[in-house]
Amino acid sequence: MRLVSVFLALVGATGALVLGWHVLGYPYSLDEARFLHKASSQIAAGAKELDLAELMPGDWELVCESHGYDGPRYLKRYNKVFEPASRRQDEAWGLIFISADGSYRSAAGSCSVRGLRFGSRGCLERTKAIFVRELENGECKNFMGRAPVGKL
Repeated sequence: MRLVSVFLALVGATGALVLGWHVLGYPYSLDEARFLHKASSQIAAGAKELDLAELMPGDWELVCESHGYDGPRYLKRYNKVFEPASRRQDEAWGLIFISADGSYRSAAGSCSVRGLRFGSRGCLERTKAIFVRELENGECKNFMGRAPVGKL
């Protein structure tokens, strides 16, 4: 009985740690950490445009906005459903970077945590994944993708 109690306490503590990690805006992967670090560095240097191909490592071919409020996204191109990269929260944003085989990496954040927001209103091919800085909304630096691709 005591072993079960210890196990349940460990599971609960792990769950609380993961939730806290997410709420505080810490990255879930090394790729996401690199993306956020590179983006923050370029923004601090005054960048007006961000080329996501330079920010996210790997062989991805498509980047899609992926917000928790929108729910899962089905892409016919990959015959696959992609779960949201960001949580259901105002000012949160999420991007999924999809490779030709349908595997993907994600990056997510929140304007309230990082002072940064990405949006694209759809998906962009890697060669067109240039995000342009828009007018600030308070402390948040907004970057928007130029032209989303058609139906995928």
